[in-house]
Amino acid sequence: MTDHEDDLLIDTARGFSKDGKWFRDSQKRYLLFRGVNFGSRSKLPPYLPIARLGTTQINLEELKQEIESASSDVDRLKEWGFNIIRLLISWKALEPHPNKNLDELEEEGKQYLVLLKEIVDSLYRRGLYTILDFHQDIAHELYGGDGFPDWALAVDGKNKLPKPSNLRDEKWQMAYMINKSLRHTLKSFWQNDLTNDVAGLKNFPVRTHLEKTIGQTVKFFKTLNNNEGHPAILGIEPFNEPHPVGIEPDKFEQEFLYNYYINIEKEVRQYDDRLFLFMEPRVDWTVSEASNNKSLMGKSVFSAKRSFNLGFIRNVMIEGKVEHKEIRTNLPSERGLLKSISSRGILSFHYYDVMAIAGSYLKIPENLTRIKRLWPDIFAQLVEAAEERDFVPFLTEFGGLQDAEQIREYLDINYNQIESFLLNSTLWNYDLYNTEDGKDNWNLENYSILGPNRSPRNIDVVVRPYPMRSSAEPIVLFFDHKTKYSVLILKGEPLESYPTVLYVPSHIHYSPEFAVWATSKKVRWDKKNQLLYWYPDKEQRLNQVILGKPGEISEENLPNKSKSLLNNTVLVGTFTE
Repeated sequence: MTDHEDDLLIDTARGFSKDGKWFRDSQKRYLLFRGVNFGSRSKLPPYLPIARLGTTQINLEELKQEIESASSDVDRLKEWGFNIIRLLISWKALEPHPNKNLDELEEEGKQYLVLLKEIVDSLYRRGLYTILDFHQDIAHELYGGDGFPDWALAVDGKNKLPKPSNLRDEKWQMAYMINKSLRHTLKSFWQNDLTNDVAGLKNFPVRTHLEKTIGQTVKFFKTLNNNEGHPAILGIEPFNEPHPVGIEPDKFEQEFLYNYYINIEKEVRQYDDRLFLFMEPRVDWTVSEASNNKSLMGKSVFSAKRSFNLGFIRNVMIEGKVEHKEIRTNLPSERGLLKSISSRGILSFHYYDVMAIAGSYLKIPENLTRIKRLWPDIFAQLVEAAEERDFVPFLTEFGGLQDAEQIREYLDINYNQIESFLLNSTLWNYDLYNTEDGKDNWNLENYSILGPNRSPRNIDVVVRPYPMRSSAEPIVLFFDHKTKYSVLILKGEPLESYPTVLYVPSHIHYSPEFAVWATSKKVRWDKKNQLLYWYPDKEQRLNQVILGKPGEISEENLPNKSKSLLNNTVLVGTFTE
């Protein structure tokens, strides 16, 4: 290796910073993260992504053995170019009983974090950073979800618990609208006022308990490595898909959700000033209606049913009649209100096309024309929401049902948007234990890019060339799945000593060889790690590198910006996979 090429192999998340919409590494290169959520198995006891199905308890030695058993499949994460994992972490595992001393985790919580650390360590050895995602879906297993401890359910004379779910309900999201017990539990959480007669709790500060538990989790990881913190952990996501459960959307985001994030910021910064804070708007902000900006998922079940009438299915899902759609969150956008957070703030958003997912369940083919026309405008609004708040935009969940008829085309359009807007992203999901019958083993979801017997699914669509580190600001990222052309264009004066590092999935897309054209001939190919180190021309303010199959460049397959730079672009060489 030359100059500082080996820095990529030893760099830690502790040195990363934020610059507007970008992450920067310790050498001030522009960072892009491409990864997966890991995974549905974490929603079940023992709340870890690596534990054989049916296992409800596991000790450290057993976990190490299972990690070793699955090592080749964990290795795939690096081989496929992923550099970040959104790792689910369970409040229920951290605080199974109400903690009497909020300044310290109880022993069960500490033991759980020791196990989780073992997984984080294993990922980091493979060059993978981690987002700790405090995950929940409809609160608890009884409702068909996950996340909340038993004691955090709202149980009183008027609100009884339902019969336990079998976790095989494909329409589990409907519980947000129709399950009164669930809605009461979540509303009690946001209001920080819980009554649970079974646990003997009345007017209990339930939300405060999660806030403090997150703080103690941060403290646990910060005290590692002589109080330098864990090198793999990029940040904390304190709540997955927050739902307003009947609270007006603007009030929910401006008061309840905003105050929660402010409290989390205070807890985190007591122990760690380097972690990033990943903040999600309310769960349904991407399906807001421009006409009244009301929460779709906050509607009654009757109006929700009316929304999905036959005319709606025909006009929207089949014929693709879609008008401009306003996507807006009411999280405060005034810079002053978010000043304490913005220096390490990330806008974490999810995007699942509601019509496409519904069509997959109803066996209605996706209208790809509608998606291609609508998504650029939607993604532009998602990014704008982050930039308004001086946050880095990060698409932390997206994906589709792997058995859907047009899943390959759907995923390709997803990644086209990620490339077009130069987004950080983590796909849902990577599950080591997907089965033919249980699928992802949680409510019959089937999103995992590992199928039964850990067989990869649609990996050639998901795994694509991208710049892990860029020595000047990326302004164009392009990949055509059909022609295999990949383009990266950088703007500004490049760093002289630190190369741009591109992941090139040569085994998947470029067997037996690929060609490189660039505005600078200084490149080196690391075949083992599938990394191309490129030093752009320091005298130019627009540099590009093009990957493709050997032969003459086909200009019609390149984006316009790339065509305009071809006069300064030369063939660098041909490299074997």
